[in-house]
Amino acid sequence: MMLLSLFTVLFYMPLFVRSLLQSQSSYCSPRYIRLAPTTQLYISTKEMSEDVTTTISAPIDNRTVTILQRGPKHIVAWKPPAVVCHHSGWTGSRAKLKRGEEPEIPMLQRVRDALHDIDTRSVGEQEQQLPVRKVNLIHRLDRGASGCLLLTYADDADDDKSVDSNKSSTTATLIDALQSPDSIKTYVALVRGEGILRGEDFKEKGWFEVSRPIKDESGVEKDATTLFHFIAGQPESSDDNGVINRARMSIVLARPMQGRWHQIRRHLNGISHPILGDTTHGHSKTNRAWKETRNLPGERICLHLARMQIPPNDEIPEGLDVSCPLMDDMLDMLRVYAPDVLETALPKLKQEGILLDADREYEVGKYTIPEELLEVQLKNQMLNDDGKAEILLQGANFVVADKPPTVVAHHSSWTYTRSDPRRRWKEPTPMLQRVRDETGKRVNLIHRLDRGASGALLFAFAQDNNSENSEKASCSITKALIEAMQSKDATKTYLALCDGDGMWNGADYLNKGWFTFDNPVQDENGKYIEDCRTDFQFIASKTMPLKEGDADEGRKITIVLARPHTGRYHQIRQHLSSGTLGHAILGDSSHGRSRTNRLWKKKYNLMKERVCLHLIRLQVPATDYTDDIDVSSPLPPDLKKMLRNFPDLMEQARPILAKEGIIV
Repeated sequence: MMLLSLFTVLFYMPLFVRSLLQSQSSYCSPRYIRLAPTTQLYISTKEMSEDVTTTISAPIDNRTVTILQRGPKHIVAWKPPAVVCHHSGWTGSRAKLKRGEEPEIPMLQRVRDALHDIDTRSVGEQEQQLPVRKVNLIHRLDRGASGCLLLTYADDADDDKSVDSNKSSTTATLIDALQSPDSIKTYVALVRGEGILRGEDFKEKGWFEVSRPIKDESGVEKDATTLFHFIAGQPESSDDNGVINRARMSIVLARPMQGRWHQIRRHLNGISHPILGDTTHGHSKTNRAWKETRNLPGERICLHLARMQIPPNDEIPEGLDVSCPLMDDMLDMLRVYAPDVLETALPKLKQEGILLDADREYEVGKYTIPEELLEVQLKNQMLNDDGKAEILLQGANFVVADKPPTVVAHHSSWTYTRSDPRRRWKEPTPMLQRVRDETGKRVNLIHRLDRGASGALLFAFAQDNNSENSEKASCSITKALIEAMQSKDATKTYLALCDGDGMWNGADYLNKGWFTFDNPVQDENGKYIEDCRTDFQFIASKTMPLKEGDADEGRKITIVLARPHTGRYHQIRQHLSSGTLGHAILGDSSHGRSRTNRLWKKKYNLMKERVCLHLIRLQVPATDYTDDIDVSSPLPPDLKKMLRNFPDLMEQARPILAKEGIIV
């Protein structure tokens, strides 16, 4: 009997000690962070003959929360995986309390405590007098999923007794706004499968619709439609020794039209591409393999709400468009097991506004957002755009308007049709429509400017009646102006703010004057086009001093003038960012430097979606229908605001600009 008792004590003692240690360290005060341990993963790839070590960090599991955006009536928080949105029967909180265990801290409580922490810091000595504000969830995410989580304050529910105590009027308004057909929730999912089913390649279909009824928790069947876009995928592959080094997987974008129970998960499983980690609707054998050998976290479902767009409403007049970068666990899985898939997907993810990099404009694991940063974000979101066109010059058969940044010249396949759910609900009115409304006449575009660029934009007037002679005259005017714009006597002078100091690979471009650069550029389909000539003049530069703790990026700026002889796709942008010139335009997300652009947005008020390229002077020779056109477009307010940070740079540039007939 004594031997049996001794054996029992020895057997259970380690378990008891380990449980005691975990209960004391698992949950810390909200002001402290407990980092989860990292796991060493050994893999072998085709490109490497020796084993390499890759560190994949497990997600943080503590009470901290990251606030993505905060307004007077709303909060957007970053929900990590393995955290519930609120306590319910699924979490078993009461049972844990009965057992003396610490219940998990849901997002609702984390956000409430975080907001209280922010507000009490701002009032200082009055901390004890500040009440804790309640918050309500607008929607939910599954425990294993991650991404944007929208909440609102619940204060007005206490003040208005006629309102349901669990739902304030603000909450009801935002729920309705999120459920409206104009709202868009874009999820990123990692799925099992290469994107092919019964010979059909989903990757070639673009966005497509899956409509299948779904039963809710009570077994009631309801209609459900989800849009999917398989943007990249790969089959399983092995090295020469038979070791699997490329997993069978795809990256999928999903936009549910309703909010049914497990809608995305069930629809993807219905087309034989279950989400990795989905234990309810997924593939058990695949999930076990990923958890045992590929570091998939235990309660992780590889589904992430990456972008949330809600139209303007009574509670958020400016609307909502917020992105949440992919979690490190999903990115690490892609980098290790599907690097080619990730590389293929990057341009499409960027096009859809999906953020990947962890270097973002808010602080992870802290409860504060700098007030100056909030101010910059709000200014960037709302440009006070009245939808009108500023006319620079007008004749009998033409008009030149000033195009602001972030406005398209006209609707196209890039902006989608009005009925297409991919269409941005906050898409500013295009220039073609603005000029038509301002002049009261139909107009035709003579040339175009990129969405992020700005400057002088030339239009030809189209005839107002439908007679045959009027249509011929309209076509003749448009054709004549296009030919004049493309002639060697026409001059388009652009001003660009570039990343660099005027020196590159030993060449001093600042002292070179005007020079011609002729280099092939890629068109929209990646095909190289010859005969792409641009004249450049580097006129002024400045290098900011390197301060302790600052990164080396984002310290240089150069003002460059550009005059393209041909009108190829992104010609000036591709030439300046080439390996020969090495001066990418600030804000150019396609051909520029991402980290530098982020630093300029953070430090120097570079606008979102802004490419610092401005058509500052337009000169077009006379035609049979128009006289010579020579018009200048003043620098827009956003570029002026950036350049105010560098007064000596502008003093250096003004004499050269004046010689070119440009007044800044």
